[in-house]
Amino acid sequence: MKIRHVKITIIVFAIGLLIVTGYRNWGIKETDSGAWAAAEKIDASVSKTDAKPDTGTIIGKVRFEGDAPFRRAVNFGAELQCKHLHTEKVYYEDIVISEKGGLQNTFVYIKGSMKGNFEPPTEPVVIDQVGCVFIPHVAGAVIGQPVEFLNSDQVLHNVRTVSTKEKPLKEKPFNISQPREGMKYTHTFTKMDIGIPLRCDVHHWMSAFVHVLPHPFFAVTEEAGTFKIQGLPPRTYTLEAWHGKLGVQKIRVTVEAGKTQEVEFVFASE
Repeated sequence: MKIRHVKITIIVFAIGLLIVTGYRNWGIKETDSGAWAAAEKIDASVSKTDAKPDTGTIIGKVRFEGDAPFRRAVNFGAELQCKHLHTEKVYYEDIVISEKGGLQNTFVYIKGSMKGNFEPPTEPVVIDQVGCVFIPHVAGAVIGQPVEFLNSDQVLHNVRTVSTKEKPLKEKPFNISQPREGMKYTHTFTKMDIGIPLRCDVHHWMSAFVHVLPHPFFAVTEEAGTFKIQGLPPRTYTLEAWHGKLGVQKIRVTVEAGKTQEVEFVFASE
């Protein structure tokens, strides 16, 4: 009987040890480091490159510090066609902050020249007009990659790139009318340009940004403010975070082969 008692004790202890060990290995807390870990599972914010053994990865978070600015709701006014496409309020996308301070819609990219030739992807970047809103609010493309502008509404829209004295565009602006649902315009940008403004003149609240780079090492932050850039050759880079309202920040990051470097950007109220 005593031997049986010892065996049962050992088995119970072993099961308990496995449970504790498994919990430590699998549990991810909702902290900043947890947000970085969660970024491993994010697809939309990942640079479109292969992670090879002789390359490294940058993973990080962009967060907002301080009192979050008031987020305005869109006033559709007399545009009842747009209003009736929504059952809830629609908010401006210019500054979107999560409950834990993550800053969405920040464009993070490797600044400066990159060695090698990067073939543009044949898969297009899609910017849609849905519910009288540009989706996504921020997008990135490689020079030579097709960018499709869609109208998924039964509403007249137009897509216009905006060039101003403060922000002149690197290539000729375009203005395309899309009066019917299902219309598509494909454009191929030929020059690098960061922060190209997009507007719909029919609906004043509709705005977005597209960024064009000669390489694929960029990402757009998700709802939690997380991002991931992979497939980077080992060296020291300048990493820039560009936000349409809050400005630009830069940091230096050293990437090592087969390793992941964690970084963080912190923006604050102007």
